[in-house]
Amino acid sequence: MPPLLVALVPLAIVLATALVVVIRARRRTKKPRAAREASAFVILEDNLWEACAVDDLREPWGRYTTEPVRGFCGVPAGRHRVRTTTASGEATLDFVVYPGEVLAFRLDPERARWEPHDLDADTRSVLEAAPVSSFDVGARPKLPGWLVHLRTTIGVGGGRLGGPRLGTAVSKTSSGARSSDDGLDRLRKRLARLVAIADEAGGSDVDALAEARAIGEAIVGRCLTRKEMRALVGAVHDAATRLASNGDTERAMRVLSLGLAVLPGDPELMVIAGCALATRGEPEEALRVLNAALERDRCLEADDVARAMRARMELRSRLGRSVRV
Repeated sequence: MPPLLVALVPLAIVLATALVVVIRARRRTKKPRAAREASAFVILEDNLWEACAVDDLREPWGRYTTEPVRGFCGVPAGRHRVRTTTASGEATLDFVVYPGEVLAFRLDPERARWEPHDLDADTRSVLEAAPVSSFDVGARPKLPGWLVHLRTTIGVGGGRLGGPRLGTAVSKTSSGARSSDDGLDRLRKRLARLVAIADEAGGSDVDALAEARAIGEAIVGRCLTRKEMRALVGAVHDAATRLASNGDTERAMRVLSLGLAVLPGDPELMVIAGCALATRGEPEEALRVLNAALERDRCLEADDVARAMRARMELRSRLGRSVRV
């Protein structure tokens, strides 16, 4: 072996050893990966699947199941939209789902509308006992063959389920509300500005509500975390709670309408709305809203559950109905 190579061998050994030490040190100091939130289940009974689009994408959904399709697993938290074409018109379902939830709806084709559906107890218990990760598809437990894994089927484009796929054009609304440039922090600030205007009882309610709806459009199909969803409407939650506590239910409801335009049916906002409606003297509507919120009590903090249950008991007593705990 040439003398030069002989001299370089010890240096190569030292460098290789140093590289191994550095790699091991980086592995030891690497932060553990944050726990991934469980995805959700959405059941769509009596849906016309061949005429159905989810988050603006139409697929042959029945091709992805071993049994007649009934709904989706692997639904990431966030706001989603289902559009089904019926003989009576288009039935549109806008909803918000939180990690690990099981939501069920039924299509009424004659009226072209979606309605909440009481899923049978056995099916619900099976699904609630086996939440599916939004990401780790290979580790999901055994589930009914009539479920389509939404995230796997649609795939992710630009961080959202409804993003562009290979070979397709990017669709935009006239206002550009669905642009991927709309960061969540910018949307949060836009909503907070609308809340401030409504809180001061100034500006046009119609204009503010239209802008809030545009903000909601920007998140349809986006994969969000529970923390991101709550932060997005944080200004709504805080202002509406304060206004309702001070007895200013009119402004509280105005602020809540902005938040519900962004996250329709959000259970935390529904608790505040139910309590405000009760204070405003609309017991029937307040009871309906509180019942809807408590049906999703898994998404609520313990304080919100207790608050909603107290308000519901008071309303039922006021209406002369039996009080259920």
